[in-house]
Amino acid sequence: MRIIIIGGGEIGYALAQALSSEHELSLVDNDPAVSDRFGLLDVQFLTGSGTSTRVLDRAGVKGCDLLIACTDLAEVNIVACALASQLGAGRTICFVSREEFAQTGEGRDSLSEHFGIDQIVWPEAQLADAIERIIMAPGAVDAGAFVDGAIRLLEFRLGAESPFVGRPISKLDLPYGVVIAAVHHGEATTIPRGRTVLDSGDKVVLMGTRVAMQTLQRQLAPGADTARLRRVTIIGGGDVGFRLAQHLDSAPGIGLTIVEHDRARGEMLAAKLENALVLQGDGTDLGLLESEEIGRSDVLVSVIDNDERNLLACLIGQQLGVGSVITRVSTPANLRLFELVGIDVALSARGAAVASVVHQIDGGRSSLLQVLEEGQARVVELTVPPQFRSTALRDFGLPDDAVIGSIVRGADVIVPRGEDRIEPGDRLLICTTGLSAEELGRLFAAR
Repeated sequence: MRIIIIGGGEIGYALAQALSSEHELSLVDNDPAVSDRFGLLDVQFLTGSGTSTRVLDRAGVKGCDLLIACTDLAEVNIVACALASQLGAGRTICFVSREEFAQTGEGRDSLSEHFGIDQIVWPEAQLADAIERIIMAPGAVDAGAFVDGAIRLLEFRLGAESPFVGRPISKLDLPYGVVIAAVHHGEATTIPRGRTVLDSGDKVVLMGTRVAMQTLQRQLAPGADTARLRRVTIIGGGDVGFRLAQHLDSAPGIGLTIVEHDRARGEMLAAKLENALVLQGDGTDLGLLESEEIGRSDVLVSVIDNDERNLLACLIGQQLGVGSVITRVSTPANLRLFELVGIDVALSARGAAVASVVHQIDGGRSSLLQVLEEGQARVVELTVPPQFRSTALRDFGLPDDAVIGSIVRGADVIVPRGEDRIEPGDRLLICTTGLSAEELGRLFAAR
């Protein structure tokens, strides 16, 4: 596939890393110094503006299969995609940073309607949605729900006292209907096997039925009481903070406080939100946080657009006694650092957005359901082809970098064991760290 990427920043570089080995890739950026970063990748680098028809022509926009505009300026991305569409690009994907770019007041897809852009990616919205899932799953560091809630996903960080630590997975007393789908140890995410031994500090991803996962949650997070009112404080009322606040404002059992330094922005938040308490001030001001008893919060979320200030706000929150802290990380290299200093959950807007775009290009017939660990693992759904012969799971021969978390067969949901069978027409929910669309296709073609 011939692909043009506009913008050599963090998102453009991550896309180029993921796509350059399998596709013919051109990258356009205004800054010639950026080209040094792409020296080891099989990428044609062009210096210039993505809003220049001359530069787009040099990049081969006419007849290219896909153009992705992902500079830091949404306006540049919009113009680049609109021009590319007029110049003959097969498809365009536009990264934006604010809701008004994604929809009109009536909810229509305005960029598609007025500029001919095929797809809008709003990473900040994906980040806010991920934070909301975590808040609504006390004790977890990630969460998800599939098949209309019949299958749940929870990710936990194991403490030294966890009953999972120090024992092979095959010896763990897991509730029936639960499977350990992935393990994040150090900086790597892998699909575990029965002999895998979990360590303190590991993060484990589990999938299972709703009832079984409720039992598991009580085991791994016994102090997480969802029946009482939970206090949530958001530091930063920007695009991510506002979207998250809109979702939590009417959520049952949530008492919401927002700290926003800009008075005008704070007044807008107060006018838009019905139940939240909006405080005007600096989210890193110890005196303000103490006087407002922020330390009594069950969760503190810091989503200022500055890594250093987010880290400071979270560390202050921890010192004041906040139960759990979640923060936005703008520079991917800081993710590991934030975890090392004790931040419970550190997320970037980039990871899920990049993984979702890459999956659309390389995912074949599978559908992406959720991205885990900044794209190191993902949950996909694949329908078993009608010509497939019924096969027991133990004989299926799934590669080591994938595990079937559940089988959906009509109205039935099965968390499979070795004796369960895979039938034509089944929908498989697969957690994988690297299984490609081609590998999946070959797996079924061989049956």
